[in-house]
Amino acid sequence: MNNIEYTLMRSRRRTLTLTVSGGKVVVKAPYGMPEESILKFISEKRRWLEAKLAEQKTVAERFACVRSGVSLLDAGVEKPVAYGAAKNGETDGGFYLKNQHAVRAYFEKTRGWLLSECLHSFARSMGVSPSDLSLCDFKARWGSCDADGRIKLNWRLTMLPPELRDYVLVHELCHLRELNHSAAFWKIVGLYCPAYRTLRKNLREYSFLTQMYRKSL
Repeated sequence: MNNIEYTLMRSRRRTLTLTVSGGKVVVKAPYGMPEESILKFISEKRRWLEAKLAEQKTVAERFACVRSGVSLLDAGVEKPVAYGAAKNGETDGGFYLKNQHAVRAYFEKTRGWLLSECLHSFARSMGVSPSDLSLCDFKARWGSCDADGRIKLNWRLTMLPPELRDYVLVHELCHLRELNHSAAFWKIVGLYCPAYRTLRKNLREYSFLTQMYRKSL
């Protein structure tokens, strides 16, 4: 594995797996599996690993200013942000906020209504009706729908390009008909969002946002 670093994690598992996240490679292996078997497996996956690492590097570079806090994404558009303002606000060119902790409150206040409006618009066209809608601070997901028809949306959806935001809304509304991710569920999603496979893939590029703008950071 020349030039590719990885972290090996052993546990009581039966299979050998590889994951690439945040530009880091993690190998999960069963206790007792010979190192030679692990190295052979990694070698066989080398081309895939290099492709994934290159892809994630490109994404990281693309959103470098967002990650560093120099800019914010607003409906998929990067806009500069200045912190230390006496009050939160924005101009056509960017944002001025008190601090990073103010990002959530400001986006919910000024853009949260759009998520509700779009969700209910899609719901009417799909012939479904959620029992409740709320905005949440999910750590690793964009939305959820429970058996009682309550839909929760990550407030950061307001930062995504509209087509990705809408995909998530349609996805959650489809759970009102199929509360799972079965073939039947994806068939329903395809009826209302034919390009869902591409959108689902593109959505992964924005997953880093779910770890940002938290008070504990």
